[in-house]
Parts: sequence; structure tokens; C-alpha cells
Amino acid sequence: MLTDITRWREAAAVHGQYFSDIRPAATFVEVSGFIDPRWLVETEVDAIIGAHH
Repeated sequence: MLTDITRWREAAAVHGQYFSDIRPAATFVEVSGFIDPRWLVETEVDAIIGAHH
């Protein structure tokens, strides 16, 4: 979620730095704001950690 959707490329670049090895699906949406007005982006992540074989 972004407060300024025009900055989606920046958000995508940072997303790629953190998740480059797993390549999860991502959707960017614009919101009017967050609880803390200094926040520009919020990321929600669900993870499944499987057993290593």
C-alpha cells in the first residue's frame, strides 16, 4: 500500500531487493494515509515455512 501511487517503481525496486529469491506476487494500491502520517508504504506478508529435506 502506498500513499503516492506514482512512486510504485521505487516500491517495486525495494520489494525486489528483499524478495528477489522467492519472487512473490505483489499488488500496489494507493491509500489516503496510515496511522502515522510519516509512513509512505506498508507491506503485508504471509509466509509458510516448510520442512527442509
